[in-house]
Formats: sequence, structure tokens, C-alpha cells
Amino acid sequence: MWRLLKKLFSGPEPSPAETGSETIRFDETGFTRSSNLIRDMGWREHWRWDEINGFGFSFKQAMFPDPWFGDYMESEWFIVVENENGPEYIYFDADWLDINHLPSALLQNLPDLNTEELRRGLNNAAGGFHYYDGEGQWIGWQRPGPVKRAPKARTKPVRRTKTPKKPAS
Repeated sequence: MWRLLKKLFSGPEPSPAETGSETIRFDETGFTRSSNLIRDMGWREHWRWDEINGFGFSFKQAMFPDPWFGDYMESEWFIVVENENGPEYIYFDADWLDINHLPSALLQNLPDLNTEELRRGLNNAAGGFHYYDGEGQWIGWQRPGPVKRAPKARTKPVRRTKTPKKPAS
């Protein structure tokens, strides 16, 4: 919401590189998210393609309400990476990517990316900042997991018939 008000009153935003805010990049080596805050906190900034397990779009209620308009919905892209505690979702603003002009490195390294699934999410988000019924996540690509073996079918134990005891001689 702040971004919308800022655009209305101050005109177009300067590029993120000029302001020192967050930058997002997909290239042949992987995904990079960088900002002054990320560098100052010592957080990880780059993930190789073989570390990325998923890519999708999310439309959910913002964590913090807007001071003037209250609760609203946020549109975000995300990638899924594995860390020591399990899957980690790395979110970035929906303005960073255009579904019609996705970076070539993204398309080359995420085989079978389902752009139609991502479009469904974007169409839901087009309902606006207060379209709470449209909340959801749309996974456009997910790394195939290891093949799980089917559990062995449980069978009833074989009943052994008791043989009569031999008479003592």
C-alpha cells in the first residue's frame, strides 16, 4: 500500500540499485537476493540452481497492517531451498518478475516450469488488495523428490495348526 501511495505522490520509483534496497537476480549460477540489510546481518545472498527445490507465487495477508487502510493482501514470488531445519521459503516482491518475460536463466534451469499455474495465482491476486478469498500459493516448479518405496502390504500371520502330542510310551 505504501508503494502505491508513494507512486501516486512522488512519481516513478528509482531503480533498486540506486536506492540501495533489495536486488534480485537470476543468472547461470543461480538465484541472488541482496540488500544492505542482508549483508549487514550476514545472511546468505546466493543459492545455486541445484539448491533450489521449488518456485512459485503467493498471495496472502500482509504480516503488518497498513496504518491507514488496515489489513491487505500481498503478492510475492518465492523460491524454496533446503536448510538444516527443513524447507525455507525465500519471498520477494511480485514486481520483480513479469510472467510474460521471465529471465532466461530461470526458464533454462527449472525444467517444465508450469507458467499456467503461476498465472492462476496472478489472476487471483488481480482481485485486489482486499480480495481475502483469493489467498493461496501456486507452485510453478518443484524438484522431483526421491522415489518412495511403497510399504509392504501387511498380511495376516499364518496360523499354525497345533499337532497333537504323542502319547508317552
